Amino acid sequence: MKYSLVNNKKVEAFPKGRGICICCQGETVSKCGSKIINHWAHKNLKHCDNWWDNETEWHRQWKSYFPTDWQEIVHFDDKSGEKHIADVKTDSGFILEFQNSPIPLDELKLRESFYKKMIWIVNAKKFEKNFHILGKLPNPNDSNFQDLAFWPTKKDNKGRSFWKYSENPDWEKEIDDIVMYRSHNFSKIEKYVEKSYIGHHLFEWKKPRYVWFQSNTDVFLDFGDKYLWKLMKYGQNKVLSVKKINKDYFIERAKGKNKT
Repeated sequence: MKYSLVNNKKVEAFPKGRGICICCQGETVSKCGSKIINHWAHKNLKHCDNWWDNETEWHRQWKSYFPTDWQEIVHFDDKSGEKHIADVKTDSGFILEFQNSPIPLDELKLRESFYKKMIWIVNAKKFEKNFHILGKLPNPNDSNFQDLAFWPTKKDNKGRSFWKYSENPDWEKEIDDIVMYRSHNFSKIEKYVEKSYIGHHLFEWKKPRYVWFQSNTDVFLDFGDKYLWKLMKYGQNKVLSVKKINKDYFIERAKGKNKT
């Protein structure tokens, strides 16, 4: 944990420190050194929150973007008595969970049910060599492209191909046979896609972590640069895609400072 209570105040770990856990009120001791991140640990070595990840520099960096009094907030369920430490809870009551390690589907569902209003930020550096962002897509709300369905492919322009709904009226029934559809040359529409583009891309993910496709809330992938990539389903055929979002913009929005 980044914080414990010392004299009833949230304090970061310091050498030879003693504190009280913000969640269970158990005794905590500081762990400080040149080879580890300064943190607090329970004196009995057993963490009271079984959802808690071992913290990394990546976790700490994300937490540092937000006010101290938003970080490591105990979220309590009045009915069940269950409580967990949320990474960040905003003034509007929204939970941001920073996930560094793989997470089982059952735990993902439990967390989403418990927190209700939440989003995931995933450390994508762990799988960036297997994740390839393909060519641009048009604004999904652009009326000029409503008859077009996009699909990732290695054969066509920048990993993109498209077919037409009007040429395939039974497309919903035959979705498994999509590879049999007549595809069109993407170069014919590329300049129009460029004009319509607002950040959407197809992607290829080798050895994907399927759990993130089953989330019922927003999932943002962080590859360690100035952008986040929001996992999305694109168009009527709901092909998996990502949307590029400036990280600074995202953080300001989360703080409530940028509403546009």
